[in-house]
Amino acid sequence: MWGRANMAAVILLLGWVCVFARGEASNAEMSLADVEAEAILEKATTWLWSQRDKDAGWGNDTHRVLLALRLGNLTRDDNIPPAPVLELQLSAKQMELEIVLLLWRHREVGFSPVRLARYTLALNALCMDPRQFHGHDLIGTLQHHEPPTDYEFAVATLAACSAQAHVRKRQIRRLLDIANAAQDHNVDTVAMVILALRCIVQDHRHRNLHHFVRKPSIGLAHQQRLDGSFGDLHTTALAMQALEEVENEPANNWNRSAALAWLSSRQRQDGSFDGDVRTTAEAVLGVAPRGLATIRALDCGQGLTDSSPPRLTTSNDITAPENHSEVLIALTSGSNTSALITEPAGTSTPVLVNVTYTLWVGSNVNETYSLTLTAPKNETFYGVMVMAAEMSTHFEFAASEWPNGHYVHTLAGYKEEPLSYHYWLLYRLPSPPEPASPPGNQLVAPGGVDDLQISEGEHYLFWYKKL
Repeated sequence: MWGRANMAAVILLLGWVCVFARGEASNAEMSLADVEAEAILEKATTWLWSQRDKDAGWGNDTHRVLLALRLGNLTRDDNIPPAPVLELQLSAKQMELEIVLLLWRHREVGFSPVRLARYTLALNALCMDPRQFHGHDLIGTLQHHEPPTDYEFAVATLAACSAQAHVRKRQIRRLLDIANAAQDHNVDTVAMVILALRCIVQDHRHRNLHHFVRKPSIGLAHQQRLDGSFGDLHTTALAMQALEEVENEPANNWNRSAALAWLSSRQRQDGSFDGDVRTTAEAVLGVAPRGLATIRALDCGQGLTDSSPPRLTTSNDITAPENHSEVLIALTSGSNTSALITEPAGTSTPVLVNVTYTLWVGSNVNETYSLTLTAPKNETFYGVMVMAAEMSTHFEFAASEWPNGHYVHTLAGYKEEPLSYHYWLLYRLPSPPEPASPPGNQLVAPGGVDDLQISEGEHYLFWYKKL
């Protein structure tokens, strides 16, 4: 009896030793993988810095390199990222010039939504708000031009999500449709869709979508080849980002060590991949501690303060007295605003004018949004508001419709709160508004949004403040 008991104890002890040994081996493997990733990262980033031009950029790939260098320099725990080093800030200025040039020329030559999306990803990673880029809302512009291909659509949605912009249900539904039919799409598209969904589920309103990431992730993991890759360098780096830390999925669904070994075998002695800047930047993102899906989590100090006015979360919060109707303007990119713009009487061709439309939130101006719009001369300001609502979600609004016109009570998600004396005030200004020198009451618009007719060079400001 005692012999059997002793034998059972020995077997149990040996079992625990095996478990412990496996755990140690697993930890050692993880450490070796991290060391290999760090070695790849250090050599690649050193080579990228050596390729910087005299103008502090990297040609047409400046935004890609900035994104890779920024994320490659952060740890998994850097949710409050340090300020970019001076050299990186200098290169960021070069990227800003590229974006300004893109905006300047887009009416002549057009622009690629996916390129704009990549610019905004780099801006967000560098803690530069693309929604307030020198008076332009780049995210609003991006969402106004939905890309046709599924891959580019996923990139654009990821960019909007990373900027903490509102991702519409229609956009989420399209991503889920792609994820559910992952077998019909290439690896690049599936990986980018997973990255976009991983970003979206960070929003507390969409955390219930976590389980939708599981199926395409397993399918993507099964695409790994015997040599450790998922295809070419671009595809492998993208898949590695998509599969890194996928929630509810064990790490052994794919072999990260094999993927790293394959990348290492493709890295040249000088640290580059194929001697190409773009390819090397993409490889860096594949091995960096933080990938594209983690940009949204970076806390750059741009959040709302506790003293900020309350946000409107749903249109159901808007209540209306019985003697008037409600108008909620939240247009999609497919809407036709041209029908809302009237031509000046007596002319066959409208005279177009340019005006700026700015929103300020808070008595201390906690948030600002601005657009420059082109519309027919003498168009009502209400028509301009409808145009702006289609261009950017920040300018979506709700208004009460009275016999004498519209009364706007909600803009950018902020609803007037009479009990706390928070109201929207409309100003018509001779020059663009400056938070450092706010307009006085004498510049409050003389009429309502239906009465004001726009002219060239006018500047309109809606300011949500406590009276």
